[in-house]
Amino acid sequence: MLNFLLILIPLFSFASKTNFDLSAGVQGRTLPSIGAELYAESGYNQILWGNKKKSTDVLFGLVRPSLGLSTSGIINVVKAEFEFFPISFIGFTAGRQYIHSNFDFPFFDCEAVTCKGEFERNYIESKMILGLKGWIAMGSYKIDKVNSPDENTPMPDWRNVIIGNPEREIQIEKKLILGKLHSSNLMGVLIENVEFLGSGERKESFMGIYQIIRNSNSYMIGAGAFHTDQQPMGFQIYFRAHHVFLPNIKLF
Repeated sequence: MLNFLLILIPLFSFASKTNFDLSAGVQGRTLPSIGAELYAESGYNQILWGNKKKSTDVLFGLVRPSLGLSTSGIINVVKAEFEFFPISFIGFTAGRQYIHSNFDFPFFDCEAVTCKGEFERNYIESKMILGLKGWIAMGSYKIDKVNSPDENTPMPDWRNVIIGNPEREIQIEKKLILGKLHSSNLMGVLIENVEFLGSGERKESFMGIYQIIRNSNSYMIGAGAFHTDQQPMGFQIYFRAHHVFLPNIKLF
């Protein structure tokens, strides 16, 4: 945790310039095992057209390159992304993620799958948000090429609790949030579907969520069902506390 904070200090100094944003937080869950991680992200916001001077401005386009870090102590992640919003409510992302794992996960047989080592993810993602009279719908579709350090042993996805083929896999992630805004609060549902195309293993989850925003802080709690080909149906609780040091200009 100390190393993570030492990295965060220069990130804050870097992001304090005009057009830069910076945020950080902690998130965790109870299933398939209790765990949490710290994360931080900083990006550069460049308007392509239109204006974003107040919260009601929605007709604009932008690009946003960013860097992110996260750590749970046993899993450390560095990612770089480039986001393009031709219009504020439609976005496209290309990114790369480097992951170092130093843990034998209790919900996998780590003698049969590669639990430790350096993993790499290269992905593209499309996403959209729509709103009407306080109701919102936000969806995303992500294609992820995953590289494992072992070409002979199947690779695990410990976040989604599924197992893919050795060395390389393609993962498809679909996510949908439907909800209603009440002042600064959001109540809704989150539906997720994640699949390795090679092995065919799949994760599905359905969760009720509630988010509170107070000034620069937001807090989310979620609860619902979670199951995969490796994990039987169970009850999961998710939480997140997020702080914005310097805001970005994205709608979502």
